[in-house]
Amino acid sequence: ISNIPSIRNSKSKKKLRKESISSSVHKTKIRVISIGGGGGSIVSEIISRIKKADFIVANTDVKALKMIRGARQFQFGKNLTHGLGTGMNVETGEAAAQSEKEKIKKLFDNQDVCIMISCLGGGTGCGATPVFAKIAKSLNCLTYGIFTLPFEFEGEKKMEIAKEALLKIKPYLNIYSIIPNEKIFQIIDKNTPLKDALSAINKQLAENLEGLIEMIYLPGLINIDFADLKTILAGRGRLAYLKTVEIEKSEKEESTKKLISSRF
Repeated sequence: ISNIPSIRNSKSKKKLRKESISSSVHKTKIRVISIGGGGGSIVSEIISRIKKADFIVANTDVKALKMIRGARQFQFGKNLTHGLGTGMNVETGEAAAQSEKEKIKKLFDNQDVCIMISCLGGGTGCGATPVFAKIAKSLNCLTYGIFTLPFEFEGEKKMEIAKEALLKIKPYLNIYSIIPNEKIFQIIDKNTPLKDALSAINKQLAENLEGLIEMIYLPGLINIDFADLKTILAGRGRLAYLKTVEIEKSEKEESTKKLISSRF
C-alpha cells in the first residue's frame, strides 16, 4: 500500500513529460488557398477529403464565394469589380489583388506551407495568382502551386492567357504542378459530360494532395518530416509531378508500374 503514491507520482511525471515534449514540437501549418472561380470549385470538392489543412477561397466574385462551404472566404478587389467576377480581363484581376496586398499578406502569415490552387485561363486566376505568389515569396513562405490548363475546346486565346500567367507565377514558387484538363480524357471516355470530367480531375487532385499532406504528418517506412521537405523544396520554380498510389504489400511491383506509367 505504501508504494501506491510513488507509482502514481511516477505515472504523473511521465504524463507531464510526454505533454511537455508534445507541446514543444512544432506542428506544421499547411494552408490551401484557391484563387479565382475555378480554384474555388476544386476546393469545394476536395475540402471534405483533406482534414489536416486549413482552406481559404479567394475571389472577386462574392456569389461564387458564397457557394463554397467549409472554407474561409476572402473577397478582394471589391472597389474595382463591385463583387463581380473579372471575366477574361487579366489586368482587372491583377489590379484587384494589388489593391488588397496588405490583406493578402495575412493569408500567408505564420504558415509553414501554402498550397495555391488556380485554374488558369480566366481573369482572376491569371491576373491575381502572380500577385499572391509574389507576396508569399516576400514573406519566405514555402509555396507549392497547383494549376490546371484549359481544355482544347476552350480555344487558343484562353490557353495563351494561361501560359503567359504561368510564366509570371513560376519564379515566385518553390515548386509547381501543372494539370492539363485535356489529359483527363486519356483515362476517361471522351464523351463524358464536362461536369463529370471536372469531378474526375478534382478526385485525382484530392487523392494526390491527401498523399502529400499525409507524407508530411505521418511517420512511415521512409520518414519525411517538414524539415526534410523544406530542404528538398528550398529552390524556386521547380516542376513537380503530383502522383501518389496506394501500395499493398503483395502488389508492390504492379503499384510501382502504375505510378510510373500514370498519364495524369
